[in-house]
Order: sequence, then structure tokens, then C-alpha cells
Amino acid sequence: MKIEELSYEDAQKKLKELLEEMENEELTLKKSIEKFKIANELYEHCNYLLNKAEGEIKIILDDNKEEDFSLEV
Repeated sequence: MKIEELSYEDAQKKLKELLEEMENEELTLKKSIEKFKIANELYEHCNYLLNKAEGEIKIILDDNKEEDFSLEV
């Protein structure tokens, strides 16, 4: 599984599954740390995708403001 290739929805689903495993299973410290590292990578990927989407939305909104302004002149 390459985390950077996951969609936001798939990464979020895997993160949720991983967190449930960590909560419900009795894991060794080593396994807990391994799962935590993967969970952190999934979280960072989700955060990256959200920030990217937010940037795209801002660009769209800025483009619309410029178009609206040019129409008023």
C-alpha cells in the first residue's frame, strides 16, 4: 500500500480501521508503534489532500471574484 496514492476517502477509511485495531486489540509495544507510524502517515496524507483541495477552492473563488469585478466595470 502506497499511502501517497490513496484517495482522501480511502486513506481516511484505512486510518479509521487502523485506529480501531489499536483500540480493540492487545498489541505489543512494537506493534503499537508500527501501527502508530502508519496512522500518522495516513493522517499527514489526509491533511495534505485537504490543504490541496482548499487551495484549489481558493483559486476558483479568486477567479470568480476577478470575473465578477470585470463584469461590473
